[in-house]
Amino acid sequence: MNTEKIFNENGNGFIRVFASDKVEKVNPVDYYKTAELKQSATLIRDLLYTKSPLLTSFLDSEYFEKKAKEMVVGYCEKCEKIEIHENFIELLKTERKKDQVRLLKGMSLNPDILVSLIFKSYNDFGYLYSKYHFKNLPNGFEGKKLPKVFHLNEDGSIHKVGETELTDGELKHIIENRKVIVSHFFEKDDIWHCFFLTYKSIGGKENWKEGQPHFHYISNGFGVSKEDFIESMRTGKYKSTSVHIDLLEYGTQPNDDEK
Repeated sequence: MNTEKIFNENGNGFIRVFASDKVEKVNPVDYYKTAELKQSATLIRDLLYTKSPLLTSFLDSEYFEKKAKEMVVGYCEKCEKIEIHENFIELLKTERKKDQVRLLKGMSLNPDILVSLIFKSYNDFGYLYSKYHFKNLPNGFEGKKLPKVFHLNEDGSIHKVGETELTDGELKHIIENRKVIVSHFFEKDDIWHCFFLTYKSIGGKENWKEGQPHFHYISNGFGVSKEDFIESMRTGKYKSTSVHIDLLEYGTQPNDDEK
């Protein structure tokens, strides 16, 4: 996992970015434990720096790692104790597309249950974990100089940090029309299961249950190799699948506007 501190243009603040575009065939328990520890230690250092830069400069990395361990103690144990619907357990036992579609009909996940399922797939079934993050810009914008960070505010304006050759209107067009895919693979030999989402799906912009955020599901049982499916995600022209799993407690939920 890579991290970068990006300072605002006026120098009065910064954004901490964590990124990991590709993780392949790892022990997910070790991976998540290490990632959580690194993020926590980095954020503790950042928070202390905003209050006391001088004090922070006198503290070594071991201090922040110790504090981080105190914060994340029991993180993996907590995730492993989260109850998982038996349909997801049965899913890991079958390669038949027909059974997989039946088992996932009407199912839902939230981020904590997903992590618990990832852990269980390894601990109980021996599946290794892979994760891929693909981004495809709209036509005509590949190779253009983008800001280091930019996002769309609620009022429709653009906040950006870093130099760019593009107008705010063009940046807004990129945000609204880019294709971003995040995929989670459980794999063992030639058997694999993949839960993936798009930024449009978590933003409520796909035609599913009046904007309900959701995962898509596909596996080796659908007659496609992992390599071919990864390539299709890389190009933004991934194989479609009718299997949807509602994603709760994340993204733009249909009732958010009512709160």
